[in-house]
Amino acid sequence: MAPLPHSVSPRHTQVADNGRLSEPTDCHPPTEISTDDGMVNILQLTDLHLYFDTPKATHEQDINKDLAHQTITGICQNNSAKRGNPHSADVINHSVTPVIHNYASFEACLTQALSEDVRCDLIVVTGDLVSEIHPQLYQHLYQRLHQSGIPFACIAGNHDVTDEIGKDLPFEQRSFEPHEPDSRLLSRYSMKLNGWEILFINSCVPGQIFGRIGNKNLYWLSQKLANSHHPVIIAMHHHLLPMHSAWIDAHITQDATEFWQTVAPFNALKAVVGGHVHQSSTRSYQGVQLYSTPSTGYQFKPGCDDFTLDDEAKPGYRWLSLKANGTLQSWVVRLEDNAG
Repeated sequence: MAPLPHSVSPRHTQVADNGRLSEPTDCHPPTEISTDDGMVNILQLTDLHLYFDTPKATHEQDINKDLAHQTITGICQNNSAKRGNPHSADVINHSVTPVIHNYASFEACLTQALSEDVRCDLIVVTGDLVSEIHPQLYQHLYQRLHQSGIPFACIAGNHDVTDEIGKDLPFEQRSFEPHEPDSRLLSRYSMKLNGWEILFINSCVPGQIFGRIGNKNLYWLSQKLANSHHPVIIAMHHHLLPMHSAWIDAHITQDATEFWQTVAPFNALKAVVGGHVHQSSTRSYQGVQLYSTPSTGYQFKPGCDDFTLDDEAKPGYRWLSLKANGTLQSWVVRLEDNAG
């Protein structure tokens, strides 16, 4: 992929009066982004799964210390939980797993992406920002994204609305506690990007791992698509087509059929981008491109019916380049060996 222009500054509808970054408040992105060259480059990050090493830490000093040292360590194979929680470290299908620093890995992905010769106009985070629901985890993350000086938009993943209780137990004995999503996570939100439009929806069900778009979101999508005069991208967390892995497909978008029926009459929809599956894929269905993106942390091995981590796949992120002529280019970049 040839480098994209880095010299043209994007214009956003929300700019600090003093021209400097201020502390994030509601963290809502602008409603419109325009660039002089007509191109908009989106950096997609997904499935960060941030958590505290010390869950009871509350003070800023402790939080920063915890976030800097988050790890997922190798755990002995638990045969009774091989088909367990797709995002829980204690059901890893290996005797030993490389240490993964979730916050450090996210930071390395962000730093590497923003050092590329690609102008970044928008950062989109497509869910599972955390692995345990804690307001200060979100605040720390939003502050880091805010410091980039680039507009950003975040949506919920299942872990942003569900706390898993009893992670030391076999999967079938665990319970799942529902939560309302953080108020700064977007749903039914639209943004104009030059001649494009991106629609953000929440596909999560509190207390569940699987996804469901729901009638309200489907109606909102149908109205947006019916009235759009621009090519459209949808950002959501859950996958809409099977990944041919039994365990992750048990947690697919449950009303995917209704989704495809809803969008079928509209030619405006060009792509859907999401996370949840911790692997890269590009497919086409009903004339729509579907992109799944690697986690900034640990990856799932494709094509496995039992939960299995992919030790050979590195953390990564996705670029989407939206052209003024209505075409789209997208590619995945993996974290370099010396990063993080």
